[in-house]
Amino acid sequence: MMTLPPDYISNTLQFLFIMCIPQSLTGIWFSFVSLKLLPDRYVKRMIIYSIIQSVYVAVLFFIVPSWVHILNSLLSPFLFLTLVFPEIRMKNKFFVILFMTAISACFDLIYAYFAILLGGYEQILYNSILFKIVLFWPGFLAIAFLTAFMLRKKIHFARELRAFTIHVRSGPYLMLLSLVLVQVVLFMIFFSHVFIKPLHAQTLQIMIITSIMLFICITIKIMQIIACSRIEGMYQSQDTYIRDLTHMFASIRGQRHDFANHVQVMYSMLALKKYEQLQTYMEEVVNEIQSTNVAIVDLPSPALAALVQAKAAIAAEKNIQFDYLIHTTSLTFNSVTCIDLVRIIGNLVDNAFDEVVKLPEAERGVHLEMFVHNNELYITVINRGNQLSTHMIAQIFQPGYTTKSNGHLGLGLANVLERVRSYNGKVSVESDMERGVVFTIKIPETSSAQAKFA
Repeated sequence: MMTLPPDYISNTLQFLFIMCIPQSLTGIWFSFVSLKLLPDRYVKRMIIYSIIQSVYVAVLFFIVPSWVHILNSLLSPFLFLTLVFPEIRMKNKFFVILFMTAISACFDLIYAYFAILLGGYEQILYNSILFKIVLFWPGFLAIAFLTAFMLRKKIHFARELRAFTIHVRSGPYLMLLSLVLVQVVLFMIFFSHVFIKPLHAQTLQIMIITSIMLFICITIKIMQIIACSRIEGMYQSQDTYIRDLTHMFASIRGQRHDFANHVQVMYSMLALKKYEQLQTYMEEVVNEIQSTNVAIVDLPSPALAALVQAKAAIAAEKNIQFDYLIHTTSLTFNSVTCIDLVRIIGNLVDNAFDEVVKLPEAERGVHLEMFVHNNELYITVINRGNQLSTHMIAQIFQPGYTTKSNGHLGLGLANVLERVRSYNGKVSVESDMERGVVFTIKIPETSSAQAKFA
């Protein structure tokens, strides 16, 4: 039969009510608010979770080795989160536990510092109740007040990260989070070795070797994710390019069909000798053809011409007045590759179209301009619409941030920012009631750039 340590019940109750429950409650609350993960009746359910998880950890704290306690404290939240919050997705559980573990690690570092000052961890664990309250609760209250302030001001600094992970392929990211979590477990076990109870030398060696291997695996996994993201971005650009070409070809087929009708009408007017009406009608047809084909005539780059032509066709379908002014000097700018130019302009114009379709047809307008000034390429996209707040402008380039529905991932403008920064460029956003929203791209010329028009 297992023999319980002296004063087991008293120490367990103190550990439960003074440390475990407050730390668990403030940790999960901070995690939920940071991620903007607020399920139904989450306050009552957070209290229930904190109580049952804390009881489970506290009951075993004084009768199991320290490394077992650390593993238990990190793995048991998965079980209890699943029981109390079954609707939360697995990826979100990872983030919640990661945030809670970070809070716990910060507290443990503070406790370790005081333990060194006081002469050992036991000096804290077996001290008076008042001493423990004075030591532990100021930190808990600070986290609670910070979380309440964030909730009141609607500050959810990890919301975009959570929204982004919903749409990405879960495998690589879950693997990376798992490796990071295991690394945190090893760190906390090593922490207990230094400040609580030393481990056997062989166990410590295994931990150090495992930690080094994990660090290498995490580094490789991060590099793989970055490489896959770039490849996926290229595929997205190609898909956009193909989709735009399809729109352009559909527009050309529509023009051919319309042209046959126009010829028949003009022939009838000529046969009826209605020359004035014929002249007026022919002028309208010529103006329409010129406005539709100007992209192909004026732009020597096939890719850019196809992009502008496709966007013009889409604008016509959506009753959007799409104007563009591309100066000839910008076509000799060699610092941006063709695929990135299409990617940047395509995403900006698509974003502008998505905004102006919310307006009445008479107010829908998008303007694109591209020119070179002082050896810098400027790309400006202006769309009419509602004025953006300062908060929205600050968040608009975050991955996963979107004001649209219908499956939008919130990655278009994030991709624009990433591509522009890869050329040491800058992106600025201005918004006012007179002009609407103005996106300005500025990219400096570099001598090592690849040829843009292939």
